[in-house]
Amino acid sequence: MESYDYRPGRNEDLRILQRQQSSVRMYLIMVLFMAGFFSIVVKLFVIQVRDAEKLQELARIQYESREIIRPMRGLILDRNLSILASNTTEYTLAVDPSVIKRPDTVAHFIARALGMPHRSVMKHLRDTTRQFAIIEKRIPESIASRFDGWDCYGVRLRAVPRRKYNFNALAGPVIGYTNIDNGGQSGIELEMDDLLSGKEGFIVYQRNARGSRRPEVDYPKVEPVNGRSVVLTINQVYQSIAEEELAKGVERHDAESGRCIILQPHSGEVLAMANFPSIDPNKLHEYSPEKARNRSVTDLYEPGSTFKIVAMSAALNEDLHGPEDRINAENGCWVYNENLKPIVDDHPYASLTLRGAFEHSSNIVSAKLARELGDERFYKYARNFGFGVKTGIELPGELNGDLRKPLDWDGTTLNYLAFGYGLAVTPLQIACAYAAIANDGVLMRPFIRKYLLDQDRKVVDVINSQVVRRVVSSETSQIMREFMQGVVDSGTAKQARIEGVNIGGKTGTSQRLVNGSYSNTSHVASFVGFFPVENPKILILVILDAPKRGFYGGATAGPIFRKIAMRIINSSSEFAKKPEPLYASFKGNDHIRVPNVKGMHVDVARSVLKAHGFNLELSGKGVLVASQLPEENTLATRRQIVNVRLVSVDEDSTDGLQRVPDVVGMSLRQAMNFIKSMNLEPSPVGSGVVRSQYPEAGALVPKGSRCTLDGEARAVSANLY
Repeated sequence: MESYDYRPGRNEDLRILQRQQSSVRMYLIMVLFMAGFFSIVVKLFVIQVRDAEKLQELARIQYESREIIRPMRGLILDRNLSILASNTTEYTLAVDPSVIKRPDTVAHFIARALGMPHRSVMKHLRDTTRQFAIIEKRIPESIASRFDGWDCYGVRLRAVPRRKYNFNALAGPVIGYTNIDNGGQSGIELEMDDLLSGKEGFIVYQRNARGSRRPEVDYPKVEPVNGRSVVLTINQVYQSIAEEELAKGVERHDAESGRCIILQPHSGEVLAMANFPSIDPNKLHEYSPEKARNRSVTDLYEPGSTFKIVAMSAALNEDLHGPEDRINAENGCWVYNENLKPIVDDHPYASLTLRGAFEHSSNIVSAKLARELGDERFYKYARNFGFGVKTGIELPGELNGDLRKPLDWDGTTLNYLAFGYGLAVTPLQIACAYAAIANDGVLMRPFIRKYLLDQDRKVVDVINSQVVRRVVSSETSQIMREFMQGVVDSGTAKQARIEGVNIGGKTGTSQRLVNGSYSNTSHVASFVGFFPVENPKILILVILDAPKRGFYGGATAGPIFRKIAMRIINSSSEFAKKPEPLYASFKGNDHIRVPNVKGMHVDVARSVLKAHGFNLELSGKGVLVASQLPEENTLATRRQIVNVRLVSVDEDSTDGLQRVPDVVGMSLRQAMNFIKSMNLEPSPVGSGVVRSQYPEAGALVPKGSRCTLDGEARAVSANLY
């Protein structure tokens, strides 16, 4: 029952109050409504305008995924297309336990496919707090194929490219290695990583409500661009020989380590670069990091007597003395300053001709010649030979060496520089300096990349020989080669002699710095030589660090040189002055020379060898002959087996290659025209009739390659620098 207040005016007041309260409530409701409406408008603005792109991206991420397609890394091959570094694919299986619906069923399938215990897989799947767990790594492709066609949300099989080094430790520090992402970390792998790595592609997937993926049709698949393959100047056979003989020599002389370089003097091509100890890039975990250094370019040493090439060749080139001029050898002890330590020789001589001084490695004569030259001229020749600056070879970590300028010398510096103390060089610098003498006095830039192969196996970016400068005249070079032959025939390197082949070279023995002073018990022993002297084609440098069983270069490094050279010579007859002592004394019609089948199709090679009476044995895969043993022109018995190695090159992949014709005996003009007609670039030296050519006839080279044609009479350049 409604109450009623009988007091005058009281009820009217209540009605007014009620109306006011109702108005306030209505106002509050309207305010709240408007605030809510405004907040919705603001939120819609934020969603549809301000954060639209961000939210669209979040939504896209939920139903789209972008997968990177890694390119195939380029191969690394030797000069005869033997594959040194290739690729293989392994797989990693990972799961997201938080989204897997039927873990027991999934675990059962995975365990059966991988041959793992069911409980081991379930251990990973039970932990639903994790969103990522690796079940197994390094799964081979044969096992990974068991997952083909199986699409389970939360299970991911990821392909992981992995580098494979086909010859294990062969040229390990030179080739280098890659990291877990297949990026180059050292050696050729690092230096040429941009060429080898290629360009990534990608594919976009769309995920449905059940988690299954399918390619997104609005996004075309972007294919990766595979890396280019690098063909090196390295000869895999020579590299094997160098590493094997260097390892034996280090062990035989109980040395700490060793290095060996094999060059072509006339081109600058590096045929082998061996380090001992070495590394197997397939098993990096077994080696300490310092063993991965290519010490032929990254480590310095004082060269000792091998540096005498500078003073001797400079004195001859400046006409200070002739080859038979006599110099006072001070009976083996020269006191040039009573306040300083005298310069001594191992063997005392009253006087020596320049020829005799070089053959017997006289410190005294070398120092006297350097003093006659003076600081500036001596320094100029040292720099022109390439010391104190990088060679520019495409290898990481190359050092300049240490050759101070004359302003920084004191009164004794020149004397000691003359026989290889007071400076530091890399092994490659010494090899290149001697290659200049072997190459008629012309210094060549060393190189290790011969050409590239693109994705279609077409030859691109051919590297040609590059002249740095003429260091000494042709006449001086000829005299120095004669001096070096005397070193081997009757001087300090008799243990490097090979019957039937003219060898030229120089020994080196230097004391090592130990705790800041020169040691009488720790040495660097070396020998650098080339052959044949009359037309040098191969140069070999051997260095032993701290040999304990003998320390003179001629007695330690010399025999290693000889063994390497013998094995190279016995693989081809082109170096022999008298073939009979190097090979068996063949008589009668049952012994003939092996024909050259390199570069031929396997069917053609089979016919050629059969026609000459030889049996054929194949190795490798493919249709193109990359190498043969015995090599061409080797004397062999009829019905002997010739091992032919094939390379996996498609028929059309030889479009960029050309076999070099035989032009020896033609006039230089005829040979040049013929070479041009074969899509090759002639590079004539001298005049008259072609007496030799490089590359040799029958060699398979990229089109456009330079062919050096050697005339009977060499031209002598007056430009010395």
